Amino acid sequence: MTVDRVGVVKVGIDTLAVYTAHYALELAALAKARGIDPDKYHTGLGQYVMSVPPPGEDIVTMAANAARQALRGIDIHSIEMLLFATESGIDQSKAAGVYVHGLLGLPPHCRVVELKQACYSGTAAIQLALPYLRENPEKKVLVIASDVARYGLGTPGESSQGCAAAAFILSANPRIIALEPEYGVTTENVMDFWRPNYMHEALVDGKYSSKLYLVMLEKCWERYRSLSGRHFMDHDYFCYHTPVPRLVEKAHQHLLKINDRQDQSEHISDMQIQHSLEYGRKAGNSYTASLYVALASMLDLANQDLTGRRIGFYSYGSGCVAEYFSGVVQPGYRNVLNTKFHSDLFAARQLLSYDEYEQFFNFRYAEDGSEQEIPFYRTGEYRLARMQGHKRIYEKVEAVIARPVESVNVAAASSTASVIASPAFMAGCNNPSGSGSPRSARADESSSIIKVFAPGKLILSGEHAVVYGKPALAMAVNRYVTATVSRETVPSVLFDLSDLSHHSRLSVDALHRMKDRIKQKYYRFIRGDYSIRDVLQKPFELAQFAMGVLAESLNLTLPHGVRIQVQSDIPIGCGMGSSAATIIGVMQAISSYMQLPVPHDKLYRLALEAENMQHGYSSGLDLRVVMHGGCLFVGGQELKQRPVPALPMYLVNTGTPVTTTGQCVERVADHFKSGQTGDDFAAVTRAMDTALQEQSWEKMHEAIRHNHELLVRIGVVPLQVQNFISQIESSGGAAKICGSGAVAGDRAGAVLVVSEDKNTVTSLSARYGYNVIPISGEARGVHAA
Repeated sequence: MTVDRVGVVKVGIDTLAVYTAHYALELAALAKARGIDPDKYHTGLGQYVMSVPPPGEDIVTMAANAARQALRGIDIHSIEMLLFATESGIDQSKAAGVYVHGLLGLPPHCRVVELKQACYSGTAAIQLALPYLRENPEKKVLVIASDVARYGLGTPGESSQGCAAAAFILSANPRIIALEPEYGVTTENVMDFWRPNYMHEALVDGKYSSKLYLVMLEKCWERYRSLSGRHFMDHDYFCYHTPVPRLVEKAHQHLLKINDRQDQSEHISDMQIQHSLEYGRKAGNSYTASLYVALASMLDLANQDLTGRRIGFYSYGSGCVAEYFSGVVQPGYRNVLNTKFHSDLFAARQLLSYDEYEQFFNFRYAEDGSEQEIPFYRTGEYRLARMQGHKRIYEKVEAVIARPVESVNVAAASSTASVIASPAFMAGCNNPSGSGSPRSARADESSSIIKVFAPGKLILSGEHAVVYGKPALAMAVNRYVTATVSRETVPSVLFDLSDLSHHSRLSVDALHRMKDRIKQKYYRFIRGDYSIRDVLQKPFELAQFAMGVLAESLNLTLPHGVRIQVQSDIPIGCGMGSSAATIIGVMQAISSYMQLPVPHDKLYRLALEAENMQHGYSSGLDLRVVMHGGCLFVGGQELKQRPVPALPMYLVNTGTPVTTTGQCVERVADHFKSGQTGDDFAAVTRAMDTALQEQSWEKMHEAIRHNHELLVRIGVVPLQVQNFISQIESSGGAAKICGSGAVAGDRAGAVLVVSEDKNTVTSLSARYGYNVIPISGEARGVHAA
């Protein structure tokens, strides 16, 4: 066992990894939007870019992604403690680290605690862990510092936002830095920066905080020097807590001054700190993580070998606690750095426009307990998938192909045919599969994975009326169900439905029995014995029924097993066709994997049978849009392609309705008995169709408003949603629900808004607690990766 010069076990940082969001905003774009000179940020702050977390990225996902990298090559069973430092807490009771513990599969004997004291708590975690490791040198501690620095739009602090996580393994005999036992701590009760529980953004007295930063540096340095006996010249490099790089440069000059080193050359002073600032210039402020982001930056980017060099660390947390400590770089440290991981991460980030940044900023997670599907953006290996009953549901996304986000602007452009560059999958599927002898899979070992994307949809006009044979207009949008099929050794079907937290394995015979049982319940629904909700009692049964129907149609046997993985970024129960996309996606992926193509008409009939189990009496419109893509006019057997609207369109998610589509269809049936209501819907749909063909947006606005009036008449637009739409109309826009709506409660699922006034749409949505979902038209129907 290695001990230092005073006989104490050598402990410190064994591995270190940093993670930040995949999206960033150049401060020049922010300066332009605010009407100020970019030099105020570039020169005044020393900052050029700041990371911006998308919906689905938070302190947990960043922490898990950083820790996953830090744990490479580490036996996770040796991790005795996980100390999670943050001031962006997501729960008043449950530690964010417990979520990370589950995502990483850490051992059950691992102790997990969350620490808070502004930006200082990452250092507190280290100092709490080091004595434990000296007494238990065979153990390891995982420390994670993860934060999102967030201030209000247009506030003085807006330019010093950012986000990042730093994760490091602390151990005896560390491979990167041995931390020395002496330290200097100073605590004072001040109010330079704080965030009450009821606020989403922090409050800061910037000038006062910057002054305190320098005052506390001097106090804790003097205590550190008196306890350690070390002087300025005993340190080769310096890392500072980094709200903005310019403050660090001022702090280093202050440290030179109080140590009578003002005559030190500018070149040497720069060499001592500049490498530590580079990652911070790119990621922005990351609160607890920033000091350790600075350390990673220095170790990765310094050209010279730092072995044996002492680094001084200044940690500051507003409120306030400050500490100075030091460590010595160990031989061979470069072998365990994550330099390439960090370089690739920063290089692959997508720069946002100002409007895209503002949309990310204005996104709100549901706080009323309603179910909220989180839009899919790039988030590394983990993402926050949804909110449900005041619970945060996280998922691993390693198996998901990350679709590039072409625009996070909710205004719909023309169809986004370049989301996934591959031909429409169903082209050429014209060999009918017959019955007769059992069909076995022809997929060989090379057909290891088949991945299919099925788009969501929006009904532009004709919801409910289409069930009674009236025309409708609908379009596919760039939200997808992803169905992935791969080989399993056991000859059965493994359903891996992570969005629904469901995993089960069924034989083909069991699928047949399950399908027959559900169909019997459907017949009882037809007779009036059951509600439609009694037919499919669990959400995962839809995918299983779809597989059962297809297996029976193909007379399928399995020489080996298959795994069906279904993931979705289509909000469930919001009228965007999630059930249709699930059915079509599963059926198309399986038939492709088995190399048993199903023609369009047969696929439609099988899918319609499955969708009836969900909705009672499906019009089939959702299925046709999912299959064909683009914008469709459907009238009876008539199916015509229309141009995708090039209007400034927004999809506003008002929340999952408390009633199902099937229940809404049942409730509004009486309105269509006379025939007049159906004729009124048909007239509006035809008027909208004419507007589309003429590219007349004035007529389109008028048709949308009339459609909304009809939906209110049949009772599927809750009063709160009516009020929201009324305010949209008052601002010159038009809006309507895009699905079945709701016959109870305040939420109606998806609302289509057409408006030239983006700011009004965004602010009104925020006022009502609604989420604006970025969408655009999708020219293709179901297709393969």
